[in-house]
Amino acid sequence: MTQDKGTFIPCAIENAGRKDRLDELYPGYCDTVSRTITAKDVATFARLSGDYNALHTDEEFAARTEFEQCVVHGFLHASLLSTLVGMKIPGNGALYLSQTIDFTHPVFIGDTVEAHGTIEKIDKDTRIVTIKTKITNQHGDYVLKGKAMVKVLRLATKEVEIVENLKPQLSDVLLKNKTALVTGASRGIGRAIAAMLCVHGARVIVNYRYSEQAASNLVRELTAQGGIATMIKADVTKPEEAARLVSEVEAEGGIDILINNAGPKITSNSFETLDWAEMHRAHEQIVGSVFHVTKAALPALKSSKGRIVNVLSSAALGRTAHNWLPYVSAKAALLAMSKNLAQELGPKGVRVNMVSPSMTDTDLTAEVPDRIRQMMVSRTPLRRLATVQDVAGAILFLVSPLSEFITGENLLVTGGDVMI
Repeated sequence: MTQDKGTFIPCAIENAGRKDRLDELYPGYCDTVSRTITAKDVATFARLSGDYNALHTDEEFAARTEFEQCVVHGFLHASLLSTLVGMKIPGNGALYLSQTIDFTHPVFIGDTVEAHGTIEKIDKDTRIVTIKTKITNQHGDYVLKGKAMVKVLRLATKEVEIVENLKPQLSDVLLKNKTALVTGASRGIGRAIAAMLCVHGARVIVNYRYSEQAASNLVRELTAQGGIATMIKADVTKPEEAARLVSEVEAEGGIDILINNAGPKITSNSFETLDWAEMHRAHEQIVGSVFHVTKAALPALKSSKGRIVNVLSSAALGRTAHNWLPYVSAKAALLAMSKNLAQELGPKGVRVNMVSPSMTDTDLTAEVPDRIRQMMVSRTPLRRLATVQDVAGAILFLVSPLSEFITGENLLVTGGDVMI
């Protein structure tokens, strides 16, 4: 087929100048992509789809039909709509919801087809864009008409791909000779925590479950700049996986810092639609994961008189968050568990603290509607959402020598939205 660095603090968030793609679109906005269909394209499509209909693949058979030559698979040239939506209108981050298709004229090998898209309607609240679509051939004949419904996903603010040099002014000796295990560290808040601790001298273990490429990129960036970082895959909701994770970390030395950050994506449901299985699943993922990892790491943490920080959420405090019952109840349980651990482990020299951020700009909150985000900003004295760097900085304080006499505390990173 033929078709047509600045300076950053570690794992900083690139806020300035980043635009929401939805704001750039408007009714009447249009774009096109074109493609010349080849015999190789047809053969490849037949192999991938399993559609070896002789009308498409057998020249002798096709010659005896009314078309007198092979007809290109309809969904081969229709796939150009995917290129149009995914690369042009709306472009990167677009999620196809539906597409109507009326095939109006056959396409033959050697034809050059062009897909056209024109925005008819934009729903800002749902972020759904309605696009009138059509495909024409080189003669201007319509070969396809239809309509697409596409959601423009909200992209989390871009995580900087290259971690800045570990400069002396960033106090890279603050956590020197310390080993830190960060669960759920490949993305978002966990990524920022891992980078922050590494920049300040710690050897960091980046735990991940699915996002191997993201974890690998982070480790590569940190080590390229002189940091010490490794990655270990483990599903910390499973006790045997948590034990293996800790065992692998201990094999290379002790554990001084444990950051329990891993957690599920938030879903919103009313109480009436919930069943106990969803409540149980949230507790397994949030409380269970912290329980399993902490239990496995406890001997090492006692030996090093280490520090534990559990990442909670301000959504579990005060009036809590509407329709987030499984999530907030599990986080509230984790708050109680953390305080109990602080009492029990304090005499053994292990400090246990918590950090509760308000809504933080990550991919986990990317789907939150604009009106909710603006409501959060308007009621926050500092008039913005939290960033992953805000959360990482609070955790750095709690695991550093600057907080040696602090345990059992829940540090609110909320810009003043929640005050206790």
